[in-house]
Amino acid sequence: MAPQVALRAAGEGDIPHINAIHAFYVLNTVITFTITPATDDEALSKFRAVVSQGLPYIVAVDNVTADIVGFAYASGFRTGKSGYRHTVEISLFCHPDHRAKGAGTLLLRKLIEVMKHPEDHADFVTVARDEDARVRNLIACMAVDEQSGKNGLGLKEYYEKFGFEQMGHLKRVGHKFDRWIDTIYLQLSLW
Repeated sequence: MAPQVALRAAGEGDIPHINAIHAFYVLNTVITFTITPATDDEALSKFRAVVSQGLPYIVAVDNVTADIVGFAYASGFRTGKSGYRHTVEISLFCHPDHRAKGAGTLLLRKLIEVMKHPEDHADFVTVARDEDARVRNLIACMAVDEQSGKNGLGLKEYYEKFGFEQMGHLKRVGHKFDRWIDTIYLQLSLW
């Protein structure tokens, strides 16, 4: 059954809803190594930084309730080091009540599509990037939560279905909830 959501570019008014979804993961999971939830002002600042770089920030909206049920965006990888300008890191989160219902898959597909052909998606990318800054690689950095499905590797398999390949496995680099956690880096080359 297809998810009953629509995708659109996020706006500043969406930030409290986006931030509430993210706060759930900060407070309850090791999916993010953030320890303290961001304030709405901090989340707004991050949003503005993403869109000002000519990168997409997308929300999934429930067609019936109009609630935001997920979001995805790309942000600079190792920001401040211009040699990485062709590489971005992606983030994807769904409301806890809407996990495994298809919204995340729609968001990731759209994010990849927009990053491959930003010139065709002016509704999702409002600031054009120079040709010399065209994105070539998407990086997904994921925590290996051994307490989740497939001993923490379910998310890795999910990304692999979209063409991402594992490029690195860092052992016990994150610490949250009195646990040491591995991370896996996956990469998708767009061109």
